[in-house]
Amino acid sequence: MLLDEYKGLIEQLLPAYDSGDFNDLFQHLTADLSGPVRLQIKMELNRLMAPCRQPVDLRGKVSGECRPYDMHGMTHWLDDVAMNVYRRRIKTFGEQYRVGLFESLMNTRNNFRVMQQQDTPAPPPEEPTEALPFGAELLRFGYHLSRSEQRIQITTPVVLTLPYSQEVNGTTSDISPSGARFRVSSAFRYHTGQVVTAYFPELARQLKDERLVQGISYRILGVSPHADNDSYTWLRLMLIESSDALKDAIEARQKMAASRSRQNHEDKIIQSRTRGYEHCFLKHTSSIPLFFAGNELKYCLLTEHNRHLWEHWHDERNLSVINHLLSEERIRTLGRKGLSQCSTLIYSFTHQHEEKAYFYSAALPEMSVEERQLFWQIGATRESWRVVRLTLYPISQDDKIQLQEIAPELLETLSTLTHIGVLQNLTNKDAQHDYRLTEKPALPSKHLHTFRHPRNPVSGSHAIYFDPKPQRSESRFLFRTPVTLLQPGAADKEARILSGSSIDVSTRGLNIRLTEPLDAKRGDVLKVTFDELLKMAKDAPLKRIPYQVVRLSPDRRNVQLETGRGDDATRSEHFLRRLIKHNEERLPVSEEIMPAGPLLLAMHQMLLTRLNCLPFFCEKIENQVKVRALGANQPLPALGKLMMELGDGKQINLAPIFQNRVKTLLSEPMRPITVSEPYVHEMYLAVLPQPLGQPKVISKLLSDFPTGDTRRRFAQQAREQGHFLAVRITAVPTLDPTTALISRELAELSRVAMHRARALENEFTSLMGFGEFYDVTDEVLLRLGL
Repeated sequence: MLLDEYKGLIEQLLPAYDSGDFNDLFQHLTADLSGPVRLQIKMELNRLMAPCRQPVDLRGKVSGECRPYDMHGMTHWLDDVAMNVYRRRIKTFGEQYRVGLFESLMNTRNNFRVMQQQDTPAPPPEEPTEALPFGAELLRFGYHLSRSEQRIQITTPVVLTLPYSQEVNGTTSDISPSGARFRVSSAFRYHTGQVVTAYFPELARQLKDERLVQGISYRILGVSPHADNDSYTWLRLMLIESSDALKDAIEARQKMAASRSRQNHEDKIIQSRTRGYEHCFLKHTSSIPLFFAGNELKYCLLTEHNRHLWEHWHDERNLSVINHLLSEERIRTLGRKGLSQCSTLIYSFTHQHEEKAYFYSAALPEMSVEERQLFWQIGATRESWRVVRLTLYPISQDDKIQLQEIAPELLETLSTLTHIGVLQNLTNKDAQHDYRLTEKPALPSKHLHTFRHPRNPVSGSHAIYFDPKPQRSESRFLFRTPVTLLQPGAADKEARILSGSSIDVSTRGLNIRLTEPLDAKRGDVLKVTFDELLKMAKDAPLKRIPYQVVRLSPDRRNVQLETGRGDDATRSEHFLRRLIKHNEERLPVSEEIMPAGPLLLAMHQMLLTRLNCLPFFCEKIENQVKVRALGANQPLPALGKLMMELGDGKQINLAPIFQNRVKTLLSEPMRPITVSEPYVHEMYLAVLPQPLGQPKVISKLLSDFPTGDTRRRFAQQAREQGHFLAVRITAVPTLDPTTALISRELAELSRVAMHRARALENEFTSLMGFGEFYDVTDEVLLRLGL
């Protein structure tokens, strides 16, 4: 239309339409126009400013909820967007209801007809969570949402005033004396940290309290889309200043029996979801959490995937000697007062001599350069070579206060703990030759004897499973009866016969106490005869039953055994099973000591606030493995900050790591088969800053480099041009992501929100893989000589 060219001029003339000098202003502003054009503009102004007698009814015509408003002697049905247009445009039309105002209200930006004409969707959709091909949700671990006050669900109209005097009509979901949750229109922009003013007109009318319409200031803490209707947005808000009006209103509503508010359980649901992922991490992590009292190791938390690291620190007697790896001197050095955390690299290997295992270990600060090179040259050639990182964190007074709330009955036990440690295995068999790149120093090999562990005393720490569920495959029964043990002779030894008595017995196991020490090691085959039982049943297969040594006590007189292989072992196992079943009521059970749930929860809480890795969780969607979420603490470590910087603000971006490597890093390691050790890959990242925009990231796996020199050059060039990161990636399948503790929590949640508990359970069980990112930059640079 011709008049489209003069919309700006018409808008300029509308506010002056009712003034006395309108004609003079009109002539002045249209002096350069022809007579017919001036006439058309004048006619359009008269049309727009003509009184209107038709009410506005936007029900079913806009993307938003409409409410009735009595204005200008009529009832209008307007949504939030139209109401803001009305308040903004009414002054233009001289505070009167005219045709131009009617047309403005009927043509708002969220009107279905207008959006269809503009070829825009209704309403503008949120970016899908899968917008990034390798995007993932970031979960904050160790931070559990808890409310210090009760929230009640009150559904009442609320009017919010945004900056720039925009007004939004919404409804409350729940409120408390210091916070609130509102449902508002998604047609407006809301930002975290924004200050808004809220008015509660309906609540003020019901309670006859004018303070509720005088304006209460809130700060926006979170903005999230509505799950069922994208026309709305949820706002989480915090009260800036305490308001007695809100406290009185909440108390009054709680006392009103007719409007008794249901308790809001959203905090429990959010907390249960986070804990579900945390327990999945605890169940599958390959690191060993440690708890110290002073310089003494008290507890180790075991999982299915860190047992291999724990069992490595057992000698030929199957006794734990990890206390010498975590010696008092090392713990004293790392746990110095005033340090928020401290870590060190420890290198180790074992040496077999006269059927005895001798452990050697040396922390990085304990060796000179020549000693380190000698240790590397000798140790890195062995299958027992290990590289571990020990990180120590002090337990603060705030931690103990939180623990008192979680497990008050265990306060005396937990108050003795002073430090939390994490032992991570950084061994990479494919890069073991890196430790031998330097020449062997002139020091003699016997110089390493200073790093040899003593064999005794053995560790007195408690190795407890992270979840309170039985670990025994069968019941043990207390049963004392004389036994005779035959130790077959070797090439240079004669056969020995020792006597003793049983302590407890099971179908496939036996625990006995001997009258003299036994010179044996784990895995040796012995023959056991049950003397008294054999007298009662002479034909029973109870003579010279083959057993294998599982564990020897430090004095070598207490022996734990399991049945061996062969026909004799099978026959005796069947006989013992029938014998135990027949006498089961008369045999007392040797109870398995399991850790208390509150103790484990307290340990979990302390541990989850001190992550030194980034755990990630995978699911399968349309036969493709994708990373669903990644856990982290705040502030984010270097790798987490890089992923966040490459993301879109809603999801982190894992493309530099997994792009073109899904099969190698995710699909193959996460096949649904039982594994005891995680699959390990090592990746090098060159982070090159760009003048504008996100940094450029070049990533390569260890196997992508043809030689060690090319790896060394890649790291060197990355440091010269930007930043270098080395990442250890572990992956395991999650055959059963849930734990006993999280199952209990879901059961409790189901009593108040059954459908939400079932949805969480389905989300957890759909997880098919788990992995961890370790930052090993320092260790890689050290062994590459950089």
